[in-house]
Amino acid sequence: MASNNDLIAAQVLAEQLTNWAIQSDVTDDPYVLGLLNAVETRKGLDMWSTLDPFEMLPHPEGRAGVRELRWGHIIAILRNILVFVPVALTWEAVSQATKAFSTFVELNGATTVNFLEFWQNGYKILPSFWQIANIAQVDFFIILAVIVMSLVASGMNERGNRAHDKEVEFLEKDRIRLGILIMEYLFTKGRITPANINTKLASSIRNLIAASGSLSETTRRIERTNKTLFSQKGVRKEIKKLYAEGESKALEYREKNE
Repeated sequence: MASNNDLIAAQVLAEQLTNWAIQSDVTDDPYVLGLLNAVETRKGLDMWSTLDPFEMLPHPEGRAGVRELRWGHIIAILRNILVFVPVALTWEAVSQATKAFSTFVELNGATTVNFLEFWQNGYKILPSFWQIANIAQVDFFIILAVIVMSLVASGMNERGNRAHDKEVEFLEKDRIRLGILIMEYLFTKGRITPANINTKLASSIRNLIAASGSLSETTRRIERTNKTLFSQKGVRKEIKKLYAEGESKALEYREKNE
């Protein structure tokens, strides 16, 4: 039958393992489920003691920084699309200006206006939106937006990665702590083999030496107490003996004098 200490250790390990599995979202991991069942029923622990918990325990992914990383990824995609808009817009403006210039030439065959001048003024044929000055200004604002989006995406990715790395480091430390707790509990549950008998024997010898030392100290205390008691009794006995001898001599002295 398991001792009270073993029952308490099993209960503590089961609680620690359950809480860790819930917090780390690994409640469906086969190793966690199997080990938790073995600890609660205390069956098959010798088999589980042969498995290295540092290798078998799952690695939690962590959820910190996920929102920042997601938004940084979305902004980066929009930035990558937006970066081609000025090029497409400029070429469309060239196309519109070319068509309008052809119409202008047909209507004004003797004109000396060149293409760039026509693209700049429009001459009431080219819409103002497609004129070169307006297109250049629109391209400028688009490029400025691309720069801002690049900075925002980079900042959000950096912030998300930093938060994620910090949480992963904390989760890994917690995982190592749990692994040590599992190894400590399963250490004495394994089968006796030539590989571990020396360790178990050494542990038993250390416990025996500690118990022997405690017993020796108790014995020495009893001996000191007995010596003290015996010494006190001896002193009292000698005093009584001297008192009796004194009374006897006093009696003999009175008898002689009478």
